[in-house]
Amino acid sequence: MAAIFRDFRQAFDCLEDQIAIIDGQGVIVAANAAWQQFSVENGGEPDGFVGRNYFDVCPTEHEDAIVVAQGLRQVIAAGVEFRHEYACPSPTEQRWFELYARRMGDGGEPFAVVVHRNVTRRALEGMQARAARVNAGLFSALVASSNDAILSYDLDGKIMTWNPAAERLYGYRADEVIGRSLEIIYPDGWPKRITEYRDEIVAGALKSFEVVRRTKSGRERQIWVSAAPVYDASGQLVAVSNIHRDITEWRRHEQSRRMVAEEIVHRAKNMLTVIAALHRRTAAASTSLEDFNVRFGERIKSLATSTDFLTAGNWTTAPLAALVRSQTALFDIARSDRIEISGPEIDIRPQAVKVIGMALHELGTNALKHGALATDQGRVRIAWMLEDAPDGPGLAFEWLEDGVEPEAAPEGRGFGHTLLTNLAGSLLETAADYRIDPTGVRWRIVLPRKFFVVAGTAPSETGPGGWPSAGADVIG
Repeated sequence: MAAIFRDFRQAFDCLEDQIAIIDGQGVIVAANAAWQQFSVENGGEPDGFVGRNYFDVCPTEHEDAIVVAQGLRQVIAAGVEFRHEYACPSPTEQRWFELYARRMGDGGEPFAVVVHRNVTRRALEGMQARAARVNAGLFSALVASSNDAILSYDLDGKIMTWNPAAERLYGYRADEVIGRSLEIIYPDGWPKRITEYRDEIVAGALKSFEVVRRTKSGRERQIWVSAAPVYDASGQLVAVSNIHRDITEWRRHEQSRRMVAEEIVHRAKNMLTVIAALHRRTAAASTSLEDFNVRFGERIKSLATSTDFLTAGNWTTAPLAALVRSQTALFDIARSDRIEISGPEIDIRPQAVKVIGMALHELGTNALKHGALATDQGRVRIAWMLEDAPDGPGLAFEWLEDGVEPEAAPEGRGFGHTLLTNLAGSLLETAADYRIDPTGVRWRIVLPRKFFVVAGTAPSETGPGGWPSAGADVIG
């Protein structure tokens, strides 16, 4: 066998694999150039340990070495083929080798051909592929379990992926939107096309931004978008990824806090005007200085306590009637019947407490300054009632002034006007109607069901849908 190896020595030396021939006792009888070079590079003999027993060279304390030794003995003894892949790191790099052994013979003593092949690249690629599969699985699980809507679209703007959170946010199933333009969730008349977003995202000019998007049911939501381009393994741009977070409620709370802050400033500016009006009207209705002091002191006390419903915030609901009486007590100077309050027993939630409370203060201040309460002839009627609305049952709340021709609507649009129109409607998810004309002043808003509960009403007193029946108590 050694003679055969010598005859083919030149061919064996051309091979990159490390090849050695061992006899029946395990002695290395020949080795090619690659085997000898590997031996030198790893601190071995220049001749590749030719003449020495392979089992003595191979360290038996290593688990892979034990497996190889057992495998080679089986090759020599029984003629079975043996293959084993193992890690063989050097001081500077990670390496993997595959060992292949097969018995050969020339009619006499058996020999074994042992081939060592460097498979580091294949092993690393396999590890990377396995890691990629694990990472892909983890990423898929992360996307599937995320509370944020995660989606992607191709370079034409057509939706490619749509996770469960996107289904919950927008109401569309994945099979309803995949392949359709992302503009399916754009509100009508949205000024920017999907291709414009794509170009800015790819250029790195747009990474996060706030938009309005529309659900399948037609509701508009305030959305914070995080976006990034997606490239394939060759570096080719293939898609754009989006993370959509619904910040509608957060924006609404932010707007509410801002409104309260602006209301505090607004009330402070109006305070001197209100006190002056209180002084003037109290003096006109008083019979003596002592009577004036008592009445004016009560008015000032009412002024100090009228914001209790606004500043308190630890309740879950508050009686609407108590809120109305607290806010209007400041303006009912003569304690007459000029302010009429009526409606069923209703508790309203904190958001509605803030909005209704501030609206009443604004309306009352205006009425005292230049409306129905500025003279002895005007009247104010405040009423609320349960009614069916286009979006479901609601609570209609009205402020009406008559008996006096009000001043024309102011040309300016300050905080008070904004509160009674846009802010009130926005914070209570509805629309507010505010009118000033020759017939009087009218402010009306219909609260959605989420902002109130019917209080003190037994089941027997309710009509269809849980509304009070005709015999339910009314505050008058």
